[in-house]
Amino acid sequence: MGKGAKINYNFDNHTEDEFYKAVVLIYKVLMINIGIFTDTSMDLVAFKKAITLFDDARTAPYYDGIGADISAARTAVQTIVTTNGTWFNNFCAGAITLLNKTGYPLAKESEAQKKLDATVLTLSIQKINGTIGFLISHIPVKSIKYGIMYTLTSNTEADPSKWVQFFYAAGQRDGIIANLKSKAEYKFSSFAMGTDRDLTYSEPAIITPQ
Repeated sequence: MGKGAKINYNFDNHTEDEFYKAVVLIYKVLMINIGIFTDTSMDLVAFKKAITLFDDARTAPYYDGIGADISAARTAVQTIVTTNGTWFNNFCAGAITLLNKTGYPLAKESEAQKKLDATVLTLSIQKINGTIGFLISHIPVKSIKYGIMYTLTSNTEADPSKWVQFFYAAGQRDGIIANLKSKAEYKFSSFAMGTDRDLTYSEPAIITPQ
């Protein structure tokens, strides 16, 4: 990778453990090299605090709503990583020597992917009426995103790709879907999105929100 190199700041496909290790590495490397990046708005104190809150959330004993708390804490860290990653890319202007001093991984050039495997979707009832929690299994492929199709079970269409009424773009593999009809039965199907347009949907999961 030569001129025009960039760092990768999208860690959506990382497991919680992989994500934690990646952001800790960024923090440690920047603690050494932050003085190189003049005019950066990177606040390492705030970054370290956000990482600590995420680690506390992901390692806490299970309780109702822990998935949402982990997701919120991870999003806070990812927001810092993304905002500053964009700045570092502009500042470094493709210079690999500088990019390596950020602690971020170098972005790989896009590669064609084969059709991705099916995910496994796990749902949970939440305390707030009309909401459900979700967890999508990890697909070990770089630079992919996840989505969820859903509809009422009264819809007899068996093909999730045709559930055009509802679609949820999952920024992370776990989170909360809101604004559902209380006491109505829904069916959900998740999928991973890569470069191949042929999507593989999970087995439908059925749940009735409070």
